[in-house]
Amino acid sequence: MNKKRIAAIIGLILIGLLYLAVLALAFLDSPFARNCLLASLFATIVVPAVFYGYITFLGSGPSKHQEESPMKTDLTNENPEE
Repeated sequence: MNKKRIAAIIGLILIGLLYLAVLALAFLDSPFARNCLLASLFATIVVPAVFYGYITFLGSGPSKHQEESPMKTDLTNENPEE
């Protein structure tokens, strides 16, 4: 498995656990549960954004199969027919 797929699976598991935590904490009535609920709601927004940035960063690196750019030409021999 490649790095992007592993990161996506980890992100999905974390988001699922956060949703379960939000659901469980919503039914509890204590100051600690309220703080944890707010932290879980915050993480529900932040974790996907961080994973999106991480996956985007992984994809922006040089590729193993990247072809040479047409702009990179040998300028020492301008007319190869001569």
